[in-house]
Order: sequence, then structure tokens, then C-alpha cells
Amino acid sequence: MSVTTTRFYCSALILAATLISLAACSSLTRQEPMTSLPTPITSPLDTREYRSLELNNGLRVLLISDADAEKAAASMNVAAGSLQDPDEWPGLAHFLEHMLFLGTATYPESDAYQNYIRQHGGSYNAFTAPRDTNYFFDIRPEHLDGALSRFSRFFVDPLLSDDYLEREINAVHSEWSATLQDDGRLRLAALRQALNPEHPSSRFSAGNRDSLDIEDPALRQAMLAYHENYYHPDRMTLVIIGPQDLNELEALTEKHFLDLETKTSEPDPKWPELVRSEDLPALLEIKPLRQTRQLQLLFPIADSTADFKKKPDTYLAHLIGHEGQGSLLDALKQKGWVTELSAGSQMRTGQEALFSINLQLTPTGEEHLKEIEAAVFAWLNLIREEGIEEWRFQEKAKIAANSFRYQERSDPSNLATHLAMQMPLYPIEDLLRVHSAWDTFDAELIRDYLNQLKPDNRLTLHISPDVETDSVAPWLPAEYRLQQPLSENRARLVAPPEFLELRLPGPNPFIPSNLTLNDGEQQLQPQRIKETTGMEVWQGLDTSFEAPRAQLYISLQNPRVTSSLRERLLAQLTARWLQDELNAPGYPARLAGLNYDIHAHSRGLTLSLGGYNSEQERLLEMLLETLLTASVDEEHFQRLQLRQEEALINQRRDRLPQQLIRQTFNDSLSPSWTPEEQLKALPKLKAEDLADFVETFPNQLYVQLLSWGNHTPAAVERLADKLQQRLQPGLTPEDVERLGIKQLPPGQWSKKLNLEHNDRALLFYFQGKSGDPKEEAYLRLIAQLQSSAFFHELRTRQQLGYAVFSNFLPLIDQPGLFYFIQSPDTEPDELAEAIEAFLRSDLQRLEKLDKQDFEEHRQSLINRLTESDKRLSQRADGFWQEIGNGRYQFDYKDRVAKEVASIDREALTTFYTQLMNFSRAAYLVGSSPERRGRLLPGQEADPDSWPVRILETNNP
Repeated sequence: MSVTTTRFYCSALILAATLISLAACSSLTRQEPMTSLPTPITSPLDTREYRSLELNNGLRVLLISDADAEKAAASMNVAAGSLQDPDEWPGLAHFLEHMLFLGTATYPESDAYQNYIRQHGGSYNAFTAPRDTNYFFDIRPEHLDGALSRFSRFFVDPLLSDDYLEREINAVHSEWSATLQDDGRLRLAALRQALNPEHPSSRFSAGNRDSLDIEDPALRQAMLAYHENYYHPDRMTLVIIGPQDLNELEALTEKHFLDLETKTSEPDPKWPELVRSEDLPALLEIKPLRQTRQLQLLFPIADSTADFKKKPDTYLAHLIGHEGQGSLLDALKQKGWVTELSAGSQMRTGQEALFSINLQLTPTGEEHLKEIEAAVFAWLNLIREEGIEEWRFQEKAKIAANSFRYQERSDPSNLATHLAMQMPLYPIEDLLRVHSAWDTFDAELIRDYLNQLKPDNRLTLHISPDVETDSVAPWLPAEYRLQQPLSENRARLVAPPEFLELRLPGPNPFIPSNLTLNDGEQQLQPQRIKETTGMEVWQGLDTSFEAPRAQLYISLQNPRVTSSLRERLLAQLTARWLQDELNAPGYPARLAGLNYDIHAHSRGLTLSLGGYNSEQERLLEMLLETLLTASVDEEHFQRLQLRQEEALINQRRDRLPQQLIRQTFNDSLSPSWTPEEQLKALPKLKAEDLADFVETFPNQLYVQLLSWGNHTPAAVERLADKLQQRLQPGLTPEDVERLGIKQLPPGQWSKKLNLEHNDRALLFYFQGKSGDPKEEAYLRLIAQLQSSAFFHELRTRQQLGYAVFSNFLPLIDQPGLFYFIQSPDTEPDELAEAIEAFLRSDLQRLEKLDKQDFEEHRQSLINRLTESDKRLSQRADGFWQEIGNGRYQFDYKDRVAKEVASIDREALTTFYTQLMNFSRAAYLVGSSPERRGRLLPGQEADPDSWPVRILETNNP
């Protein structure tokens, strides 16, 4: 070895040693960017992988790798909400939530985040709750990196620009205005008057122009201070879900969230009492807008979150709210005083909660409020004496264990949001099993909670259109009267009603006896396995969700129902009657994981059963026996008739989008009847009419049956034979007239309504040509391309209202497209002009859309159309819809997706130009509280003159 080489070799060794030494030194001082936390306990059938971490800035993260996920999603929860609002700025947390969407230092455009999410097949939103503010999105998985890049900046470098303050206050105000006729919000506003005024739950929290005064320069500083005080990593929890492996998700987390500034939050103060003990017992009477009557008993209790494995309040809610034979509800229902009962904790603050016992009253029940209250406390005494038993707890634990083992997949965005909100409250290892954890029976703890449900600790709410009030709540016009505390005489309980014969439930007979999955060929589509006079039977064995469940649908079709308003009303009353008759004997089945529903439709009744398949035959037998043998009495009929009347009247108080879409459908279907026509015909019906209908309805039937899930062909044939024997159907499909859809003539048509709502609204609807996958493909692609632009232009830029959206709108098999705006102060004719101006000007944007953007939107739509079903019921519902509409094209969405793939930009703009020339009809339906005002554009609609297309049956 030469001297030179030796010197070089020695130098290299010295350099290497020095580098190793430095690296070792660095490893001793370098802080790891994140540390591992426990992994959540999972269901045995859960194939997803989980990893929980804490970044060195304090942010806790849960990563979920789901190889089958077709969407990625994320949710950031900030453990601060309206309870943290400063006293002088009600609604500040909600306002800040709005402002975070409007640009960051990294992405300064006000719609950069929104456009990116929409363009890549996603959706986004946020909400402010009392203790939390939550932000979430979903997106096509390959774009998760870009979405997180934009999303993370909300919490790193938001602009919170002065330029958008007024605009977003207007948006918050419009949102508040839309709740002025929302009974739930009005009830909360009244309830707040009974709470401790020193507790933040008593404050207004939504915000409006008055509470967030744009003229006050202190507003922005207050908003910045809220962000500075509460938007800290140690108050934040993040959940990310995607098909990427855990290492890749961890790398994305480190890349985008490590630069959140490390800050330590001050703990929330210890709140004062939610309801002052000296103010109880109390009575709060509230006048609702809807026809509803309720008696609600609220009791301040300790927040049970820390005892989630013992579930003391949930155990009590289960027994108090039991609806089976011998229960409080069963007794009061048979007396005709009450129609529904529910129980459980609400308004949790972390320190306290309110335990609610809520009873839906009949008008007769309203005359016996004191007796009903006494009955409630008699029921509580029976539970105290006989109901706190370990076998009951273990039975609930068994049902919960089945539910946890066979839990159905959640939508990624919903799952991320739910878990992000749970993370601050529960140990990470128990995060997935919080609601299924019935681990420890603690009789003493349950009794402690029960002892808090005592007469002198009650706040009674009486909600009725007939109550007398003397006050109006601030911020929302809730009419109420508060007596707080009640005098000793008013607070005293009367003796329980003599007719009460209460008994606690016995062991549940519907807990599934067989949870095995059936072997056999798996079906991708339903197969018709039987067709006889009077019946067709469809079946599909599908255990791909690895759960012993099935969906059964039975359509009982009678030609009397199709074209007669009288018979349609009797069918609706029959559905209500049958639900009532089944409620007590069928309630244990619901608890055990089965479900059933009875609803009326245009050709008769549909019976739907779901859940664990092993007990479905017994449940179906109970249902058929009730339909064929139970009787209708006069008192029950009167209650059914009243509930139907109230439901029709309450439609007038539905949200404006619901009302305008319903009006559009009513005008487009044949036959159809308005709520007013139904209200006029309903009083003419008598108890004997319903009794006759129930008795004779099964005599003329055509039956369609679909079973999908864990039933074998043999089991389905056995069910079909049972139906055949009990019902003896003898009609053919041709004997039952099908619905028709009115074909709007080309042009622009309009109808102006005067609905009972303080806001104005307009629905702009295009009716497509019937039953053509290519037509549907064009309309769906236009909806995909315009949704974000429509919102940004008319809501964000023009500030015409808070509720601004557009979407594809099918009517049975007829495609359609709609645009909707709800505004506190802009009249419908102006909204119509604004929508049409957008639609015409947007052609230029569509024509200039670059190829990559167009292809991204097109692919996003294709992905959504071909997305696999997340739940057995979702898949079965789609198949049943195809059978019901007579199209039988079980791959229809795939056909539409193929048509979407064939559309290029030029073809789309040609179609869109034709649409704007009204080659397909446009129907404008508007509403205003003002009876006068300018007419809407277009010709006045005359739906009775429109031609009708009768739905065809393409029976294979």
C-alpha cells in the first residue's frame, strides 16, 4: 500500500468516525415529530388498519387505512364551540367557522379549497356545536395530498380577511333567518330562558347581524382572539381515512400538520349549574308553529361520559323508553293519551347533562297532563324496585356485542367526523366501541342516576298550539311562559291513574338464534325464482358484507289505491294503523337488531323487513297475522285521522326546499293530490271505512317480493309460499294501473306560491327526456360541473342567500336538474333572473374549461356512479327501486356511467345550449310571504293540461 493511499484511507476513517459521532449526538437531541398512541380495539370483522399518533405540537391524530375505500376523507375537530363565545359576541365561533373557508396565506383565493374538492369528486362542510367546531371533507383518494395541503392551512395560516367580514355576516344572518320557523330552534330558544343565565348554554349561539355588528371594529379583534385562544393543537383532533397504507397516511400527516404552532390552551372553566337547583321544579310552556303536542320532563344529572363502560343513564333510558307490552308507553297509548315516548341524555356539557323523558301527546292526553306525569314517576318507582338487574344489563351487552361485530361500514366522511369528535372524550383504545361497551354492571351507580330523576328536580316542558304564553324569547321569536319555581301546590304530584298495569319487560325473544352465513352462489343481481298468478319473487344470496342479515321487501298492490284519493288516504291510514298495532309486540325485535316498516304508496302498501335474517320469518308471520286479524276501533281511528291531518298541516312548515320540490313533484305526477285536497277529503272518512278497507284490501292483490342478503332460495320460496297461503293474491301486473309523469311542454313555465315562511325562495327545474341513460348522463355531468360555480357566484359573490345549491333531480325514471336559492329579502322574480343570468353566462366558462379540468369532473362523476355499496340495505334498496319502477335494469347506473365516459366538452356544450333554449321544459316554482309582487318569468303553469306518460313495465 502506498503512502498516499494509506494517508487517504486513514483520513476517510477519521471522517467516517466523525460523521458517526455527530449522527449519534444528533440522535440524542433530535425530537421525533410524533409519538405513538394506543391502537383502537376493533370488531373481529373490521379489515381496516388503524394507527394513532400525537404530533410534537400536541395534535392527536387517528389514521385509518381502508383498502376498499373509494373516497378518502378527513375531519379536524376543535374542542371549542359556542360555549366559548364571549358574552358580548354571541355567534362568534360560528362566524369564525365561516371565515376559515375564505382563503389562507398559502392559497389566498376565497374558493381555492372548495373548487379543488369539488373538481376532484369530493364534498366539504363544517358545523359549530356547543363544545366543538368540526371541519370535514371527502375526495377521490389520489387527490388526498392536495386536499390536505389546502385543508391544513385553515389551521396554520388563515387570512381571516377584512374583505369578507360583511359577506360572511350576511351568510350567518341568512342561516339564522332560515331558522325563524324551525320549531326545534324555537324550542331551544325558549328552553334557554329556563337555564341558569350564568351558564353559557343559556346564550344565543347562531349569530346574526345584530349580535355580530359589522360596524364595531372590535368584531375582527374578537374573532382573532377566539382563534388565538382556542385553535391550538392540544384542542384539536384529526382523523384521516383513505386506501393509502398507514405509512403513507402518516407521511401526509407530518407533511401538512407538523407546522401547526405549538400552544397550550387554558382549560375550560368550571361552569355554574346548568339549571339552578332553587329554580326547580319548574314549568315551561311553549307554543310551536307545527301541530304537535308534547310533555317533556328534563332532569339535571351528572354527565356520564366518563362512565361509558357502565352506561348508567343509557341503561335507564332503555327501560324508561321501552315500548313493549306492559310498558308505560303501551299503557298510555292504549288509553289514547300518548303516541310516542323516548328517553335519554342531552345537552352534555362535560360536567352536567339533562336527562329527558319525552312523550308525544294526543289532544285527549293534553287534558290529563298531571296524571301522565304521575304515571311517569310510577314507572320510575317500578324500575327502582324491580328493574336494576344484572341479567338486563347482560342482555343489552349481548345485543351490543352483536351490533359491534356485524357493524356496517360508515361513509368515510361521516366516520371521520364522528371519531374526531369522540377523540377528546374517550380513551383512544375504546374509540370504536364507545356505544357497544357494556362492560361493567354497577347497580349502585345506576341507582344514583335514577335518584336524580325525582319530582323536585324536574323541569317540565309542555309544548302545544293551545298553551297560553306571556313572553317571546330574544333572538328567535319563541312564544313561551315560564313558571320557575313552581309553587308547592302546583308541583305536587297527583295519584297515578287507576288503569295503569305496568310490568317490566322479560327476556327478549328476538335475539338472533343463528348468526351463520349461508353457503351458495353469490348473486350480483336479483334473480326471479318464482312467477305465478298474483305474485313474482326475486332473490339474491349476498354475504359479501359478512353479516347474517337480509332485506325483505313485499309490495301489496291493489288497483283501488292507484286512482282514488279516498282509497289512497285509507291506504295511508292503514299503514299508520298497522304500525301502531305492531309497535308493542314488535318492539323487542327492533331492540334485538331487526327492523320493519310499513308505508303506503301509489299502488298499495309495502312491508319492509331488515336486520338479522334468522328471526325474520317469525316477524313476518306476526305482521301478516296482525294485518289479517286485528280490528279497527272508533277511538283508534280518530287518533289515526288526527295524526294524518296534523302531518298534512305540518307540511306547510317544512323547509322551503322540501316544499318547493314537493310542489314540483305534485305538479308532475299523475294522479296526485295536494295537501289541501287531502285535508278536505280526510274528514269524510269514518272508522267503518277504514275497517272495511283493512278487511277487503287483501282480497285483490298483486304481490312483488324481493329478498336480498343471507336468505337461500329455499328460504325465500318458503316465505313466498307463506305469503301465497295467507294472502292468496290473484291479480296480474296489468290489473294495477301505474303512475304517470306529466311531460312539461318545451318552454319556460312558472308558478308563484305564498307559503307560510318568512323567507323567499325559487326552484328552477329542468325536466329531461324520459328513461334515457344518455339524457341522464348529460344532466348529471352538468350538475357536477356547475355545483361549485353556482354556489360561489350566487351565494358567495352575490350573497343572495344562505341556502344556495343545485343538483340532479330524478322523478322515478325521468331525469331532471334543479337550482335553488332561499333568501331572507330577495324576491323570487329577482332570484329567477339571477339564476337564468348565471346559467346563460356559465356557457362561456364551460366552453373554456380546459381538457384536464373537464376530465377530472367527468371522472369524479363516473366514480360516484360506479361506487360500490357500503351497506346491504343500500344495495337492496337500489334493486327494489328498479323492480318497483318496472325498469328492471339492475345495472342502470353502470349504463349511465358508460354514457358519461362518452361525452366530450363539445358535445356537452351543444346539449347545454339546447337546454338554455328551453328545448326541454323549465319549471320555475317560487315562494314569497308577500302576496303581491312581480310575476315570475315564463308562462303561467297549468299542470292539468300537460300530457301524461304512463310508466312502462320492461319485465324481463
